[in-house]
Amino acid sequence: MRRKGRISAFALILILALVCAILLIGAAAAANRQTYIREKAVTPTPSITPRTVRITEAPGQPTLTPTPRLLQMNSVGLEVKELQERLRELGYYSGEVDGQYGGGTRSAVQAFQGQHGLDADGIAGESTLNLLYSANAQTFVPTPTPSATPETAAMLGSGSQGDQVKKLQQRLAELGFYTGKVDGDYGKGTKQAVTVFQSQHGLDADGIAGEKTLRLLYSSAAKQIVVTPTPEAIQVLSGNLPMLVNKDHPIDADFVPADLVDMSKHCDSTLVKIKYKGTQGVREAVDALIEMLEAAKKDGVTNWQVSAAYRSVKDQQSIFDSNVKSYMNKNGLSREKAISATRKTVADPGTSEHHTGLAFDITVPGTSAFQGTKQCTWLHAHCWDYGFVVRYQKDKEDITGFLAEAWHIRYVGKEHSQVMREKNLCLEEYLDLAK
Repeated sequence: MRRKGRISAFALILILALVCAILLIGAAAAANRQTYIREKAVTPTPSITPRTVRITEAPGQPTLTPTPRLLQMNSVGLEVKELQERLRELGYYSGEVDGQYGGGTRSAVQAFQGQHGLDADGIAGESTLNLLYSANAQTFVPTPTPSATPETAAMLGSGSQGDQVKKLQQRLAELGFYTGKVDGDYGKGTKQAVTVFQSQHGLDADGIAGEKTLRLLYSSAAKQIVVTPTPEAIQVLSGNLPMLVNKDHPIDADFVPADLVDMSKHCDSTLVKIKYKGTQGVREAVDALIEMLEAAKKDGVTNWQVSAAYRSVKDQQSIFDSNVKSYMNKNGLSREKAISATRKTVADPGTSEHHTGLAFDITVPGTSAFQGTKQCTWLHAHCWDYGFVVRYQKDKEDITGFLAEAWHIRYVGKEHSQVMREKNLCLEEYLDLAK
């Protein structure tokens, strides 16, 4: 019985030792746990996204570029939110900055890519993101929405009036081709604008807004006006230039042009009436005038008259003095005011284009009216094809220094007149391009 009691005491001691060991291990584990918790609180868990730089607005400093990644439809998160914020800053995005890459975000990315010459696939890849967050990113430039094509694309031309013409003028003005009044009246300015538009878009430049012209004009393919002369025009300018005579470029008092001919003898009287006996003009210009009026006759337009051509300085002085005297006697103006009034329509001696022998005043026999006649309409439409220009136009008065004269044409040569028509340039503007 004593042996059995000793064994039981040994077992009891062993059990107590095991219990102590377990308690010690538990205490150590608890201490390690506390240490882990304290260290975790001090050191934050790294972000899964490697980007840590936010977009900043620093004047004069390039915006820092986040590490790019591929963002596309259905992407979500902070990177999408930053993308939306940047697109919004530049004006491409107007939706909610919610970190969700939806249709609005994709459209904004496409607009950004398109404006910067990138492939507009709507996916914000490395190239797109690098440029978007750089100092080279451009603000959004909206493309003007083309006006809707009129429902009835009727042919519009000289004499047309109404809302269709007004819409035409508005669209031409948007593109820079038309600078006149939007009044719904298809006049000379509108025709010239249509002609230039057609020429710059590879169409038949006839100044008539037909179906083909209207379709292109109201489409997104219509381009802004190009005012820089084409290489062909520059080449023309470098050749023999037309003579310029105006207030700033007077001629000598003894100037007489070469090769003057008596127009009464040189011209067919059944084709054109020469109002005053002994009227002269430079042969080349008179021959071009005859060619032009023969073409008009084939079109059924006849009954022409030349009221003035070459004038000497002495002749111009007589006309000028007569006008001054008339203003003083009939209107009661002082001599100074009468001279000022005369200069609006009559050139000072030495500054008149008629001194060149290349200018002609075209009228209709038996009437003082020319503006609005069929002869005037035909002349303004076709004189350019024969080397003439309408010298004093209504929209060029500030440049030429004279009020518009529908009857006054000037011979400059076909190579010059056709470029001037295409570019809508008066002689002063045309010659300035050669400087």
